[in-house]
Amino acid sequence: MLLTHHFEDPSLNLTLELFLREVAGYFGHRVLSVVLYGSVVFDDLAPGYGDLDFLVVVKGDLTEDDCDALAQLRKPFRKGGYGILAHMLEGAFLPESMLDPAVTGRAYWWGTSREREWDRNELGWLVLKVIREKGRVIYGHDVSGRIPQPAAKDLFEDALRFCASARKAGRGGELHSVDWLLTAARLLLWAKEGRLSSKTEAAAWGRDQAQGKWRELLPEASRLRLHPGEASAAEARRWLADLDCPIQEACSELEAALFAARTYS
Repeated sequence: MLLTHHFEDPSLNLTLELFLREVAGYFGHRVLSVVLYGSVVFDDLAPGYGDLDFLVVVKGDLTEDDCDALAQLRKPFRKGGYGILAHMLEGAFLPESMLDPAVTGRAYWWGTSREREWDRNELGWLVLKVIREKGRVIYGHDVSGRIPQPAAKDLFEDALRFCASARKAGRGGELHSVDWLLTAARLLLWAKEGRLSSKTEAAAWGRDQAQGKWRELLPEASRLRLHPGEASAAEARRWLADLDCPIQEACSELEAALFAARTYS
């Protein structure tokens, strides 16, 4: 067994073991660490909805051959033969030096829709904060100390970028529209209390602590995230179609909280 941290869900352990065998089989001694982050480390994974987020840290920049090989390596995971959790795998293959976002190089990203090369660390400071503080090493050793401590200003700007994206693209009409509300709740909790949370926890917190009417939608947003198969029902489709205004309201409340808290100072 390559997996050094085991979860209660045997299907998750099997998926991660298969993934590690492929990664270690290709990179060998070049693999320094494989770390999970995101919903899985908050025990809030939503099969069929979200991602199984990982970071693979390797020695030295990736080569063109490495990138080509990683594109091929992903194919059986995406085809569904290994199950829904394997299909959810998403993350970066990052040279150790690029744990510092100021350093450029060559990395590779398995994204939701496609794979692509990176010449800089695009994870963002809020994600790096989660990896640094909550990341779960499943292979190799802990490299979180190589991630620079994010400045408050960097975190603040990351949260504002989410608001800008929500202003531009935040719309209802599909299952993943709920993510605008749930992410706004997570960031609002962080802005007000300075702590990281799962989307489920943030939805419960936001229902009680947020001010706008959008907070009343958080329980249903959380429920649909955890039970994505129910989003195809006619009532759920109508509910999702009406999220445009609540998403913008959530964005406005988050922006106000960020500036009021002066998280960047």
